[in-house]
Amino acid sequence: MKHNNVMVWVLASLLASGVFAQEDLHKHQPFDMLLGLNSGSGISPNIGEVVGELSNSRIPKGNYAVLFDFGLTYDFYLFNVLSFNTGLLLHPDIYVILNQDLQGVDSFTDIAASPFCVTIPLGAHVNIPKVEWLYAGIGLSLNIPIFGMFDGMAGLDIDTKGDFFVGLPIDIGFDFIRPGRGGGRFFFRITPEFHEKGTAVPIGFMWQIYNWKIYSKK
Repeated sequence: MKHNNVMVWVLASLLASGVFAQEDLHKHQPFDMLLGLNSGSGISPNIGEVVGELSNSRIPKGNYAVLFDFGLTYDFYLFNVLSFNTGLLLHPDIYVILNQDLQGVDSFTDIAASPFCVTIPLGAHVNIPKVEWLYAGIGLSLNIPIFGMFDGMAGLDIDTKGDFFVGLPIDIGFDFIRPGRGGGRFFFRITPEFHEKGTAVPIGFMWQIYNWKIYSKK
């Protein structure tokens, strides 16, 4: 009987240790460094108005944008749940800012700026304490146009490269990285883009296909 009591106490102690160890097990540790492969896109919710009106050779006034992202990001964890991020992305962007309805337009690309940018993202993100699979943050994207994607097309005699602009990506989503390992993330993103003539606000997602843990302090 005594032996049974001892075994019960031993098992209870092991289970309690396992529970507390699990509570202390964070996805990330201070000074962790990750290199991530990213792909994403976004679109202004009102872009459907353009599609519906093009049959009438008309584009309603509004701020429109369609964007894509592909490239690498680098994360540095200052604390278990707080990271700072940067990287280098390729960023095709198509946007137009209209303060009034425009008539006689056969194609959205006839009037849109279409810069192919190199983008430098700067951001801070938090894994929500106690539910670290939730991931949220805010950043600043520096978009440097390299060339206009529609320049040189037949019948198009305008510069579609556009000017340097910044974005303010706001993220919320899921961190699937396992403790001590690499993994992916998927989060929804809203990105106000501040252009010379106005602000477009595409909504979309960012899929961090995989994050390699390139350094972890043991």
